[in-house]
Amino acid sequence: MSVRLRQVRYQSSTVIRIPGSNIYRLGDSNFASPVFSNVTWTAKDGESWAVIGAGSNQKTALLRTLLGHFRITPPPAPSEGGLFPFLAQADPPRDPHTNVALVSFAHRPRTSGTGFYDYTARYGAVREEDRITLRESMFGDHDYLNLRPNKPEDQVSKSSEELAVEERKKALFEEMVERLGLSQLLDLPLVALSNGQTRRARIVKALLARPELLILDEPLTGLDVSNRPKLLDILHNLHVARNPRVLLGLRLQDPVPEWITHLALISEKGVITGQKDIVLEAEAKRSVREERDSQSRSSNASSSLSGSGRSTVVDLKNVSVTYGPRQVLKEINWTIREGQRWHLRGPNGSGKTTLLALLTGDHPQSYTQLGTSRHLRLFSRPRSRIPTPHLRSLIGVVSPELANAYPRRAGVSVWEVVGTGFDGAFVPGGLDGVGHGIDGPLSDEQRRWRVQRVREVMSGLGPSSWAPKQLHDPTADSQTDVDTHGGKLKASDVTFAERDFADLAAGEQAIVLLMRALVGRPRLVLLDEVWSGMDDSMVRAARAYLRDGGGVDDDQAAVVISHWEEEVPWNTGDGLRRISLEDGVATCS
Repeated sequence: MSVRLRQVRYQSSTVIRIPGSNIYRLGDSNFASPVFSNVTWTAKDGESWAVIGAGSNQKTALLRTLLGHFRITPPPAPSEGGLFPFLAQADPPRDPHTNVALVSFAHRPRTSGTGFYDYTARYGAVREEDRITLRESMFGDHDYLNLRPNKPEDQVSKSSEELAVEERKKALFEEMVERLGLSQLLDLPLVALSNGQTRRARIVKALLARPELLILDEPLTGLDVSNRPKLLDILHNLHVARNPRVLLGLRLQDPVPEWITHLALISEKGVITGQKDIVLEAEAKRSVREERDSQSRSSNASSSLSGSGRSTVVDLKNVSVTYGPRQVLKEINWTIREGQRWHLRGPNGSGKTTLLALLTGDHPQSYTQLGTSRHLRLFSRPRSRIPTPHLRSLIGVVSPELANAYPRRAGVSVWEVVGTGFDGAFVPGGLDGVGHGIDGPLSDEQRRWRVQRVREVMSGLGPSSWAPKQLHDPTADSQTDVDTHGGKLKASDVTFAERDFADLAAGEQAIVLLMRALVGRPRLVLLDEVWSGMDDSMVRAARAYLRDGGGVDDDQAAVVISHWEEEVPWNTGDGLRRISLEDGVATCS
């Protein structure tokens, strides 16, 4: 790296030190079950570390331990530098609270609130509040980036050293936005950018805070194939220069960068630390075997899902989307039929999110695609001919936007959240928590069917399919059938269904929103970054349920939006089709 921000003398080469300690939740006594037992972890300068967890929640818990969100007992000895010896023994000493930063891409932002917000606003960018640019949103508080005029007294009050630091930070900003492909995006409306683009901007913002240790939790999530190596190369160079040191948090299914030398791997046996090759050889084989077994079972049960001759679900002919002079989608032609399985892929900013918004009818320009030379038809009708509540009942959606927007209100149970999927609603209601119905009050037969469907998806995707007994219900036999809502479920699934949705971990919330998307057996299922935040065991259970367990029937169409080919539950043997976007141009194969 050509930019150096600080000159600090470090007297210790030990970056992190946990000396065989138990890790507890704050407020728990030493008699409580620890989150992690007997953790021994020493990370030194010259090493490159990643934390990998079969469970996304456990991985994030270990990373948040470094920020003081969990209690370490016995704590690292202050005489040996505490948790961060390189900071405590620096000259001058550095405060961990201001020099260790965590940027997480695995969880819903805490500032999102508990209520619903209109996540479709990004598709129009027509309101005044939607004109806020990426530069203003992410970097508006840095006056040295010339985002707003400086007052003369501001410059006079700053020392020459402060001005020099700002110049170096400005140079770093310009270098990072250029290398991460953000230069041309800085003055675009934030709502018009893709998830991958805003994630790259968050990393730049974190670097401007000048941490000594930057922890990135799932930085590859949502990044396209072309941008992953660029980001990893930048992070590697920063880490080698200690400007700042970088610690990665990765999912078990993520590829481990070549430059990573050491791993802290969280498994059923606890936290295992050491050299990468040794840790992977000792621990990763189990997951590989389980995945292969799952794929083998899936291939034995698979069938062709070509969808030939079936009813048309979506029909796009020469569909284009423009924002002023900028053309986001260019004459898209795409037909989706019942029973078909599609993989939608493309780099960040290629138009995937916009295309998805057309399929759901959320994009304002879905109403304007009319005429003989171009059209957009959903279920054989123009968008304007389908009432929005009715359309939402026909399409099941999982997406980062919906996950961020879905309300986290206290007192709303998992069962009720799943039940909102029948009507595509965001507020639970109706007898038995299964909605009121789109076309008038539900008949007793309709209500009983809905209750049965909630039980079915709860059985297929609930904790009995993915969680060890001791994690989801230590007092009950998870395989015991329990009466609930006029039927039976496993005890662990009943307990899960009764929990508050807002209290669930991120991965648990993700799988509940997948249940919500599937429960009404919608004619079209759209799965955008569906595995984000899920534990490895959840991913395996969900893939098996979608492919073989009745999650998506032969008369339903499904589209998976993902950068990763291996994340798609179906393959070409199942009749999987692909549509690729590049600069707004679609190619089907």
